Amino acid sequence: MNLEERIAHHRQMAESYRNAYLRQGVKDGEQYTDDEGHEAWKFAADAVYMSPYFTGDQEFLMSDFPTDTANSATLEAKVYSLTFPDWKPESFKYWSAGDGFVMMTRWQGHTVDGTGMGFYSYSFVNTNEDGDVTRWETHCNDEYSRFLEVAIGVSGPFQGTTEYLDALHRRLDKASVTA
Repeated sequence: MNLEERIAHHRQMAESYRNAYLRQGVKDGEQYTDDEGHEAWKFAADAVYMSPYFTGDQEFLMSDFPTDTANSATLEAKVYSLTFPDWKPESFKYWSAGDGFVMMTRWQGHTVDGTGMGFYSYSFVNTNEDGDVTRWETHCNDEYSRFLEVAIGVSGPFQGTTEYLDALHRRLDKASVTA
């Protein structure tokens, strides 16, 4: 891909992320797809993920996680929607460049009694010459801890590749038992 194609590809990746969450389809397994319905996000074999909130101060190979990115995004959206049925992006901005893109998302939702809560997340995504993700880094503002306390009953920062996913599974299991 030339520079213009890479920037367009990164724009498509960011928009596919936003659109899937805006439609609230991620909780039902919708993936990040381009205008033709093809998967917009592909990961290099050596892609890494890092987040001070989700993985501590460590960087992990995406392949080290017990579930792939699409399934973990579905799990997260499904669990958040248990408490915040209308949870989705309230605002979304992105900046596309030749080697990746940055996204800033304001997530917002309301409990069934109408209490609104939200937080900001910031993602930095780098890609290789083929447009495959090589690094994804996520940061959240300080509102996120309170949101998680309400949504899943626990907050981070979490450590390693499973602690956050385990907390999501516990919340989903609890909802299944009480349903």
